[in-house]
Amino acid sequence: MKKRKSAEVRRHDVIEAAMEIIRHEGVARLTTRSLSRAVGIAQPTLFLHFGNKSHILVALVDTIQERLQKEMAGLGLERLTPLERLKAVIRAHLHFIQQQPGIPRLLFSEELQSGDPVFRDRMNELVQYFLNFLAQLIGAAQAQGEIRADIVPQQNACILIAAVQGLAFRWVLSDQRFVLSEQADAVITALISGWAPRN
Repeated sequence: MKKRKSAEVRRHDVIEAAMEIIRHEGVARLTTRSLSRAVGIAQPTLFLHFGNKSHILVALVDTIQERLQKEMAGLGLERLTPLERLKAVIRAHLHFIQQQPGIPRLLFSEELQSGDPVFRDRMNELVQYFLNFLAQLIGAAQAQGEIRADIVPQQNACILIAAVQGLAFRWVLSDQRFVLSEQADAVITALISGWAPRN
């Protein structure tokens, strides 16, 4: 039992170190050599936990999804109207990215665009999860009359994600010179306000 706990702690250390390398140097600089050096373990030990870089990237995406789900669970969404839930999720998502600066670099990496298909498929699963979550919130807001009936939930959830990712990309390019989470209301005003029922 003690060994298993030690392995879990070590795995956590590797994932945190990987996120830090990506945050400061980008995904291309994440290698088993740089990672083993950052964690202070030999490369063979690293291979025991993850196997290769592909497994490390997939584990990173798993961790991001777990943390994102935990963040959403802590919002108390059940107390809000569907539209207020949607707004709260956008604010929380941008705050989440602000706290995890390696995420945008992971999203816009060359490895994701044309690299390992296993990593790309896993990231696509995460994006689909969040896309479906937003589409459900949009659909629930429509059912309550808070959003126009002619809005297509899945399509507009894609637009919403694109706006968030575009903002995150600008944040990375600016070297994080503005507070990302403070831009949430601009996204909400530009998109969600335009979905309001017409009188």
